Amino acid sequence: MQTVTTRTEAAANKSQTGVVYRTVCQNPGCGHSFDLRITPQTASMLSGTVACPRCHRHGGMLKSQGRIGDKLFAAKLVYRLTGVAPRADEEDAYSETPELRY
Repeated sequence: MQTVTTRTEAAANKSQTGVVYRTVCQNPGCGHSFDLRITPQTASMLSGTVACPRCHRHGGMLKSQGRIGDKLFAAKLVYRLTGVAPRADEEDAYSETPELRY
């Protein structure tokens, strides 16, 4: 007996290709968990920045946390700190410290 694959079944099977990154947004106050499917056409997302679908913060980088299952990986959506800089008096304290000789 031969099975016949319909066009919609073929499209559904084709959409299941690639790997899934189960991602958690690390934006403070968000913590949204979502699945991100990476296919050969969307592989550039792994090296670029991603926006969280819930809080819409741009500039997140995917940091892989390891394999969960077959074609399923864990990842964190990590953002750079913004608005954090050393105080002027902290910079001066370090500039006046003499070098340690070994």
